[in-house]
Amino acid sequence: MLSPKDLQLIRSFENGESTSCPFSTVTSAFYHHAFSQPAAIALRDMSLPQPKELTYYDLARQAQNLALKLRRLGVGPGQRVPLLVKRGIDMIIGIWAVLSCGAQYVPLDGGVVPDSTIRVVTEQSGGIVILCVNSTEHRLRELRRQQPLVPILIDELCQHRDNYEPQEELLDLATDDSGCYVIYTSGTTGKPKGVDVTHRNVANLVCQAPGNLSVRPGIIVGSTLNISFDMAAWEIFACLCNGGTLVMRGPQWEPTLRQINVLICTPTILSRYHPEAYPQIKVVATAGEPSSQQLADLWAAHTTYWNCCGPTETTIVNTMSKHVVGEPLSIGKPTPNNTVYILDSQLRRVDIGSAGSMWAGGDGVSRGYVGLESKTRENYITNVYSKNGSKMYKTGDLGYWRPDGNIEILGRADDQVKVKGFRVELDGISATLASFPGVIRATVLIIDGEIHGFVSPAHHNISDVLSHTKKSQPYYAVPQKIHALAQLPLTANGKIDKRALRVIATTQVTNLQPVAPPAVREKINVDLEAAMETRSLASFITCTSSATCYTQDEKCDLSRELPNKKQGRLIQGLRHKIFIIYRTLLSIVWFLNVGVLIALVVAQSDSEWLGIMAAANLVTCVMIRQDLVINLLYTLTCSIPKNAPLWIRSRCAEIYHLGGIHSGAGICATVWLFVSTIQYTLDHLTDGGSLREMNPNSLAVLVLSWMLCFLCLILVAFAWPAFRKLYHNQFERIHRFVGWLTLVLFWIRTVLYIYGRRANDIGLAFVQNPIFWMLIVVTLCVASSWLYLRRVPVESEVLSDHAIRLHFSYTTPINGTFTRISQRPLLEWHSFATIPKPKPSGKGYSLINPPTELWVRGMPTCGVMRIATLFNRVVLIATGSGIGPVLGHINNPTCATQLIWSTPHPEAKFGKEIIGNIRRNIPDAVIHDTRKQGRPDLVRMGYNMARGFGAEAVIIIANEKITKKVVYGLQTRGIPAYGAIWDS
Repeated sequence: MLSPKDLQLIRSFENGESTSCPFSTVTSAFYHHAFSQPAAIALRDMSLPQPKELTYYDLARQAQNLALKLRRLGVGPGQRVPLLVKRGIDMIIGIWAVLSCGAQYVPLDGGVVPDSTIRVVTEQSGGIVILCVNSTEHRLRELRRQQPLVPILIDELCQHRDNYEPQEELLDLATDDSGCYVIYTSGTTGKPKGVDVTHRNVANLVCQAPGNLSVRPGIIVGSTLNISFDMAAWEIFACLCNGGTLVMRGPQWEPTLRQINVLICTPTILSRYHPEAYPQIKVVATAGEPSSQQLADLWAAHTTYWNCCGPTETTIVNTMSKHVVGEPLSIGKPTPNNTVYILDSQLRRVDIGSAGSMWAGGDGVSRGYVGLESKTRENYITNVYSKNGSKMYKTGDLGYWRPDGNIEILGRADDQVKVKGFRVELDGISATLASFPGVIRATVLIIDGEIHGFVSPAHHNISDVLSHTKKSQPYYAVPQKIHALAQLPLTANGKIDKRALRVIATTQVTNLQPVAPPAVREKINVDLEAAMETRSLASFITCTSSATCYTQDEKCDLSRELPNKKQGRLIQGLRHKIFIIYRTLLSIVWFLNVGVLIALVVAQSDSEWLGIMAAANLVTCVMIRQDLVINLLYTLTCSIPKNAPLWIRSRCAEIYHLGGIHSGAGICATVWLFVSTIQYTLDHLTDGGSLREMNPNSLAVLVLSWMLCFLCLILVAFAWPAFRKLYHNQFERIHRFVGWLTLVLFWIRTVLYIYGRRANDIGLAFVQNPIFWMLIVVTLCVASSWLYLRRVPVESEVLSDHAIRLHFSYTTPINGTFTRISQRPLLEWHSFATIPKPKPSGKGYSLINPPTELWVRGMPTCGVMRIATLFNRVVLIATGSGIGPVLGHINNPTCATQLIWSTPHPEAKFGKEIIGNIRRNIPDAVIHDTRKQGRPDLVRMGYNMARGFGAEAVIIIANEKITKKVVYGLQTRGIPAYGAIWDS
């Protein structure tokens, strides 16, 4: 029993602010802005080959013109008009035309909506008029043979300006009680279920704060979501009811995201992007599925971030929380004129901190379900805590009140869930499975975010069951995996034992009957937020960030025997071992130098050119290892479009072999220096003099030259791969300190040489000497990383007794980079792969297994993982702590990705957080525990994974021996494979 004090406090929590909404309908709000700012840009359509804009005046005029035609066809208040369209200007014109008639629109995505849904919607709408466009009209041909339908082609009507009719007064028949839209979800009988939403419902959210998201004239809002998703209505109405500009994306998200100020999407979509890449985005609102603390902190650090919640039945969202970085994430408080109750099974209020069922009341509660009166009465009941006779809706969510009045949500109380932001009801999917001929029992579970279907008996053809399901369910409600069992396990009460089924699904993978997509590869353009990823041991449907879905029907049996190599042993060895890109680049440098030498001999050039060539090679050697140069080269080569021919992209991906230029130039610089020094010595000896007779300046130059030859010889010798691998620390010390000494002596030698050869003006002599300028470049390159030396604060996160992750806040790198960290910068030279966090609290990245107190030197520099941006589909292979460099890509994938990770005791060594992160992003990742499963054949697994997944490339992060073996084994079988080695 609540105390009077607690009861009073909870009542204050339950009620959103009581306000007077400035507009009672969305049409009155829209036409207000159409009249007050007719020349302002209302729409920008990025889905067309050439983006098209429409002013508020033109949008209102075309909507009114279409509305008049609809009125002549009998469309009026109380009617519903299906809108079978795709995202674009025509869709928006159709929406405002229907609403102006006082009717209610029903959005259907013409690209993906099932025929069965179109049939149900047209039947329940009760009218004959359906709005469509040329590209979707064909979806109605079969249906028109069964139902009397009058399709109106919006795009054709709007193309003919002669069809525009003059109007004396505005046509707007909508009232606050008029229907605004109907959103369909999958229903309990397998049929779609339409939620009836009114103008009052929508206007209450979008025409006042915070639901208007601060949109005003001049603000640009993105229209990015599937039009059948209720959040798409939030995008449209929050923008156009407040005078903003709506930018409708095309197949590519990037052009739209780079110009908008307000983004509404699901957390899954938002997690694919980093706020620093889109500085013009100022307001973000997410809903449709749970967000996360890290994602909220990341975006709240750069924007105004709203974490929102609410089922379709309460009009998009009915709670909103303006997140503050570092504060616990919540779904916030009720929006204005809305109420939220947290009740027990007897509809009694529960205490603060106690879990209960969430009920919604107020102006956001919709009218119910179209044509489903019993279901409406079940979920919409008279508000027992209101005296005005209004309804309250049972959301099916569990939650509790925090002491500050915010709501902590605990999840769903039933099997009504959201998948990729779309509402699906598992009972409805089960009913569809059970309706397949011969299926005795069927049920559906959500396991690790995927829809699993279970049917009995076991003899059914899974492909046929899948095809049957696709006919009745929208694509986002089709199970990703179907298990055919002889019998479904039962509880003692005779009910299906879902707990036992969950165990079967997660442990008996070998008995899984995977969903088999069509044998012919398809390429289907779909909305990113609605695209399902069908993954199994046998087939994949994976959606990329470019919103394109590919299907591949090739069994991914990782144990399948490898095919023979494509060429003879001699050709294989020459092509893939001897003439690798590293050695090719080294050879090119050598041949260029030989060409220059020949040119100098033919031209009988002065011996001074020998020193210039030594300096030129030194500049090349040092510059190619400079952070900015490396990043620039990677950026250029990795910016090749993904639709470019694969042979071009696969060649560009070998950019990480640029170490061949470094080695070649270093050796050539040493050779030129030796030749120059020998020639300098001979020049003085052949003049008839002796070393004793040389002037002090020339003698000093000669001595320094031979010292430089000796030091360069030491550098080259200790850099020899065989030595460098065995004595890496010694090599690093020599490379650093002997290299610095060599540079200092080179400066002294050059100054003395120029001084000894000066004419009159010493300053002019320096300026005119090319070696002087080359040494300046070399010095700046060497010093540049040390100019970035700083001691930075670090927050340690212990993942296990084997791994620690350190969080930094001084910069945010891109995927595929490494950074230099140390406790003693002069005496340590370790580089660690950076892991850009998918949802950091601000700038920052993570490192696996570094020291705890760090200096950082230089800037994050591109490495082999940077090349992943070149491909549409990749397979990553990592061994042990090699998972670190690939985590950045796993967290922020640039393409469809699969993973093979081989390591002993993965969870014990790297912690549950890392494992969970991998599973969330790549549910079918192969994590091979070498202690339990033995050493894997990574060549075989990598080849079969790449073939089954349809990967364009394989990238491996492992030790040199494994890397060379895997890269060679895959390349000789026609799979582009990449992995950094010591010589890279």
